[in-house]
Amino acid sequence: MLTETYRRLNVYSTIGWFYFRRLIRQHPWLKKSYRHIPGADEALLNFLGQIPADKLFVHVSLSAVNRFTVQPDKYAFLMKHFRDHCSVIASQAFTPQVRKTKLYDPLVTQPAYGAFAKIFFQRDAEFRNLDPCYSVMARGKVAWDETANSFAGDGVFQQMLDEDFYCLNIGMDHVTCSLLHYVEYQQQVPYLQFDNQRFALILDGKKQEVTHCLHQNKPTYSVKGFVWWNRFRLMQDLKKTDILQRDKVHGVRLYAFSMRELYQFVTEKVKKDPFYLITW
Repeated sequence: MLTETYRRLNVYSTIGWFYFRRLIRQHPWLKKSYRHIPGADEALLNFLGQIPADKLFVHVSLSAVNRFTVQPDKYAFLMKHFRDHCSVIASQAFTPQVRKTKLYDPLVTQPAYGAFAKIFFQRDAEFRNLDPCYSVMARGKVAWDETANSFAGDGVFQQMLDEDFYCLNIGMDHVTCSLLHYVEYQQQVPYLQFDNQRFALILDGKKQEVTHCLHQNKPTYSVKGFVWWNRFRLMQDLKKTDILQRDKVHGVRLYAFSMRELYQFVTEKVKKDPFYLITW
């Protein structure tokens, strides 16, 4: 009983700390503001050139890209250089709003998170799989199964691991990668519950019923259904390894890493401690 109580307090402290941190950083006096610095773009291009892969899964803060260019279209600046270095560019296209609407159209339903992902969806995405809530989109030639659940053993995240995609972070405080959801799903972590739900899928203008397995946070280990990954803990552990390629250019953090290596590292941690990702 004492162990379980301690675990819950640990989870709640993680949620409280990171939520408080986010509120603090939204204050006008503390909110980050990025201005262009001449020469910063060369450092970014040098970093991209050192990534030993031509297939990237990206998480980008477009506001941080102001450091690297005076061009008003920060997205176009990034995509030009991504295309110069990569044959395939992929991004999350998660749509949690579909949990309520129960309607998913891969050509219409807008990704919910990140300005980069929203613009990528509108301008460049050539592929998007049919997972109603956790879809992935890509530009470039891919041979992924579009029908599978993204977190299934034959889904797009496993396929990215098989192809040894690299994940690129630009402007993120800590390592960020949607692959961590895949670890949780595959390891069936005890703070999540998994349920099959039915959705209406729109394909070629026709509606069809589909069933997908979704996960949600158990009330026991969440606050109003909310948990927060302890990215600070993960970051400190990753710094002790050779997994991360990292740099900091005039205050903008850059991270790149093999998704396969990250998956193996985090999976081992979660096998030893199922609550690893959400506790201190």
